[in-house]
Amino acid sequence: MKKVYFIQANLSYGKAYYLPYATGCLAAYAWQYEIIKNNYEIGDFVFKRDSIETVINNIIDPAVIAFSCYTWTWEYNQKLASAIKNKYPDCVIVFGGHSISENVDVFAQLPYVDFFIYGEGERAFKEILEQYHTEKNYFEIKNIAYRENGKIIITSREYYENLNGYLSPYLEGYFEKITQANPDTEFCAVIETNRGCPYNCAYCDWCYSQNIRQFPIDKVKEEIVWCSKNKVEYIFCADGNFGILKRDLEIAEFVVDIKKKHGYPHIFNTCFAKNSNETVFEISKLFYENHMNKAATLAYQTVSDNALKNVNRTNFTMDAFAELVKKYNESGIPTYTEMILGLPGETYESFCEGLCKLIEAGQQSALTVYYCQVYPNAIMGRKEYREKHGIVTAHVPLNYLHSTMPSADDITEYTDIIVSTNDMSFNDMIKSIMFCTSLQCFHHIGLLKFFAVYLRNEKNISYLDFYTRLLEFIFNAKGTFLYSLFNSFRNQCSDFSNGEWSYFNERFGEIGWFLEEGAFLEIVSNIEEFWIEIIPFLKSFQIDNEIFSELLKFQKFAIRLPGQEFVCGEFEYDFYTYFKTVISSHQFLEKRKVRIKVNISNPVYNWKDYARKVVLYAKRRGDTIITNDRQNVEIISL
Repeated sequence: MKKVYFIQANLSYGKAYYLPYATGCLAAYAWQYEIIKNNYEIGDFVFKRDSIETVINNIIDPAVIAFSCYTWTWEYNQKLASAIKNKYPDCVIVFGGHSISENVDVFAQLPYVDFFIYGEGERAFKEILEQYHTEKNYFEIKNIAYRENGKIIITSREYYENLNGYLSPYLEGYFEKITQANPDTEFCAVIETNRGCPYNCAYCDWCYSQNIRQFPIDKVKEEIVWCSKNKVEYIFCADGNFGILKRDLEIAEFVVDIKKKHGYPHIFNTCFAKNSNETVFEISKLFYENHMNKAATLAYQTVSDNALKNVNRTNFTMDAFAELVKKYNESGIPTYTEMILGLPGETYESFCEGLCKLIEAGQQSALTVYYCQVYPNAIMGRKEYREKHGIVTAHVPLNYLHSTMPSADDITEYTDIIVSTNDMSFNDMIKSIMFCTSLQCFHHIGLLKFFAVYLRNEKNISYLDFYTRLLEFIFNAKGTFLYSLFNSFRNQCSDFSNGEWSYFNERFGEIGWFLEEGAFLEIVSNIEEFWIEIIPFLKSFQIDNEIFSELLKFQKFAIRLPGQEFVCGEFEYDFYTYFKTVISSHQFLEKRKVRIKVNISNPVYNWKDYARKVVLYAKRRGDTIITNDRQNVEIISL
C-alpha cells in the first residue's frame, strides 16, 4: 500500500487549532473509490505547525504528500516540501489551495513540487492518485500543471457545476484519530453549506465559480451535530455569502437548536451576503440573541465611486445603509462594517470622509479596516491590472492578527500589501492608517465616543473634523504618552524592513492585535494618564463648564475596566437616555439628576482576560462600553 500524507499546518489560536478541513475533503473524496482504497493508505494529517525536523521524522516512506497552500503556510510548505524531496526523492509532492495560480514562473521556481492543482482540488487529486498507480497519463486531468521530461505541462481548466460525491471528512471519520490523540487541544472547524459567489470583486480570491452550488442540507446538519458532539467551540462557515439563500435561515436555526441541546458550538461565525437582506437580518438576530456571534456584518469596503468601479463592486446606497443600520439598532443587534484601505481609486480624503459618512449614517458600533492584500488568484493579482492602477505592493511578514505569535525560530510567512496606487501615495497611506486607527480606538471602541457624538449634535462639529483635530493634537503633543504610542505605530507602519502592521504585547496575551485594539489596550492600562493628557483637547471645543465636567465623568464611567463587577455613578444630566436615543433621532440633553447602576456581565480580573474576553470576543458587541449592556443598566431619578 502506498502511503499518502496531508499537510495543512494551521496557525494556533492559543491552545486552539483548526481541524484540517481542506485536506480532509481531498481524502474524503478520493477514498470513496475502490482503486484508491485498495492501493493507498493515509499516513497522517499534519495540522500543527511543528518544526520541519519533527514533521519529517514522523513521515515514513511516503508515496504522495499533498499540501494545502495559503498565505499563512506558503513559506513553511516550500521548506518542508524541499526537505521531504531531499529525503524521499521519489515522493510525489502536490501543491493546491488558494495560493496556487496558473503562474508557470512560480511552478518553475519550485523544482521539488511535482503537481500544482488550480481551484477545487478533490477531483484532480483523486485522478492524480489514480494515474500515478496506473498509466501515469496526466494530460487528461483538468486544472493541473506537472513536469514531464523536463517540461512544465499545463492542462485545460474546468469549473465544476456540481458537488456530486463531495463527502464530508467529519462524517467519514478522518478526524477521529486527531481528536483522540490530542485530548487537551481545543478544536475549531470549517464547514461549507455551498460553494461559489455571484460577484467578481477584484480583490477577492474566494471562489472559482459564480454559480452557487449547494451541499445537501442533511449533510450540513450532520456536520454541525458532529462538531457539537466533539465539543468544537468555534465553527467558521466558509460560504462566500451566508444568508444569500433562504435555506440558510433553516441552517442557522438548526445550529442554535444543537447548541441548546449539547452546549456546542459556542460560536458560529460566517461571512454574510454582501448586500444584506431580510434572511441575513433574521439570522443575525437569531445568533445575537443566542450569543453565537459577535455582531452582524454590513460590508461596504469603500464609499468611493471610483474605487467601486475599479474593483467591480456595487454597494447599496448610503440612505439604504442608514435604514439598515437603524433596523439593526432598533432590534438591539450590534453591527460592524468592513472597509478596505488601498483600493485603486481611493484617495486619502475619500477614505477618511467615507469612514465618517458611515458614522453619520448610524454605524456607531464598529468598523473593521483591512489593509488591501494582493492574492495570486485575485483579479488584482494580474500584472496588467496592477500596472493600469499603479499598484505598488510591499512583500511584508505576515501579521498574526488574533492568532498566536510565532516563535523566534519559526519560518516567516509573507503577504503582499498595497502601499500606494495612482490615487494614494505612500505618505497618504500612512496618514490613512493613523486616521482609521484613531477613529476606531476613540470612537467605536469608545474612549471619546460620547464627546464626539455630543459635539456632532450640539455644536455641529462633524466626526471628520473631530477626529482630524484629535490626530493633529496627538502628533503635536510631543513628550506625552499618547504621542509616544501613536508615533510608534506610525514608525512601524512606515518601515517595511519588519512589516509589523499589527501590535503585540505579552501583557495582553500571546496573540497579535489590530493597531486600534493595541492602542485601546495600552490606553486603558494607563487610563489616568490618558485622561490628564486628553483634557486640553476636549476643552478646546469650549463646552459649557458644567456640562463638560459631567460629560467627562460619564465618559470615564462608561469605559469598562478589569475588576469591575458593579459600577454606580450619579450625574446632573441624563446622559444615558440622551446617548441611547440621539443616534436615531435628535434628543435634547435633559438636566435631570440620575443615578446609573450597571451590573457587569462576566467580570474579568486581569489584563489577559480583559483583552481576550472584552476586546477580542466582544468588542464588536460593544462590551468595552458598560452602558451598552442595556439589560444590566438601571437608571434612577434623584
